[in-house]
Amino acid sequence: MSVLLFIAAIVTVMEVFVAVYLIKKHKMKILQSLYTSLPVIVIVWIAAIMYS
Repeated sequence: MSVLLFIAAIVTVMEVFVAVYLIKKHKMKILQSLYTSLPVIVIVWIAAIMYS
């Protein structure tokens, strides 16, 4: 497994924690947190797959 794919997996897990935090603490809606987290996850995975 490539280091970039490992980092992408870690970033994905961290983004899930950020989304849960935003939903619980700041009373954000699920779709709002998806709009903030999903683009980051997609960009990180595309970059990891392209460069590995």
